[in-house]
Amino acid sequence: MKCTLLCGFLVLLAVSEWLLFVSASTKSRTPGSDFAILYAGARLVNENPLDLYNAQAQFKIEGEVLHSENRAARFLYPPFFALAISSLGRMNYVAAYWAWTGFTALLYLASVLLLIREFPGNTAIFALAAIGCPAFHWLILAGQTTVIALFVFVLIYIAITRRLYFAAGAFIALLAYRPQFMILIAPICLMKLPRSAVFGFVTTLFALFVAGVVGLSLESYARYLALIREMTDLLRLAVHPLGFFVSAYGLLRMLGPESLANVASVGLAILSGYWLFVQWPSERDVGGFASWFASLIVATLLTMSYSLIYDLLLIMVVIALAPWSVLRSAQASALAFLYCAPVFYLFLGSSAINLSPIALGWLFITINRMRPSSYGGIQAEAHRPTGSS
Repeated sequence: MKCTLLCGFLVLLAVSEWLLFVSASTKSRTPGSDFAILYAGARLVNENPLDLYNAQAQFKIEGEVLHSENRAARFLYPPFFALAISSLGRMNYVAAYWAWTGFTALLYLASVLLLIREFPGNTAIFALAAIGCPAFHWLILAGQTTVIALFVFVLIYIAITRRLYFAAGAFIALLAYRPQFMILIAPICLMKLPRSAVFGFVTTLFALFVAGVVGLSLESYARYLALIREMTDLLRLAVHPLGFFVSAYGLLRMLGPESLANVASVGLAILSGYWLFVQWPSERDVGGFASWFASLIVATLLTMSYSLIYDLLLIMVVIALAPWSVLRSAQASALAFLYCAPVFYLFLGSSAINLSPIALGWLFITINRMRPSSYGGIQAEAHRPTGSS
């Protein structure tokens, strides 16, 4: 009965959100408001690479495509990522948005199918949860990039469980497109995994850096770092709006002074990172790694300095890999809240999003307290390939 009600709710949610997406897409002359940030960066790479991180040059393009003079969002991605999306800048805005939306849908579909392959639970429920995921619909309406992180995290999980350590390190390096995602996974995995993972990480990161230098310039990285420092100051001084933040820093900065938010956030990152480090599953505990990886995702969202509402798309990994004993218990309310948080925002405003760090913290504690009894991922040693790299 509960399974039927849950399926019914997910179907209703999916239909409602797809209708909303179609309505918003057809009525808007310029869909994907946040996509204007990516589009401006892509155009500047093609037209004037020296202005890639120039605020006025970017605001001018954003104002043109959105028909608004009030746009003031910055391109916060490294030079190699700007080169990777440069082809979008050679299209008109609407065509570029739909090309990006198609790419987003393909990466999301690939991520879901890979998780289903690793997930021995109720595939129908997980598939419905993926179709109706509010964070995904928010992502494509805005034209954001978190689906790349979702796909990369799934690849990291698969590579580690298959003992493809060089590939795991290389995939971790790909998260440099938004370095905040590496806050926990990079130091923990690179200290725990064999040296081939470190080699894969370093060579891939170096290749990305060189691509940016050759395609743009070394100075472009200096301007990128200067922009990151500028945005850090805006967050530190609470000048940048914090209503969309799901991290602990956003909540702490709204409740108290800068010093408290900084110290508490750093302390939380150190404590959660240390806990994950010492709780690293043994080589033979392949099932336990799924639960550990789910808690890593939760801790990443909680401790990132700049995690926003659409980053809750990563909750799909948690749904797939967390122990079913957690998902079926009373503590599942935290996971349900995080899954539905974008919907709550539409009705309750930013006050609902501000509760996300509390839900993330509770979910992290819950996953780590429960003894894993049923996992997504690989169930037994015999099922895991023994190849290595």
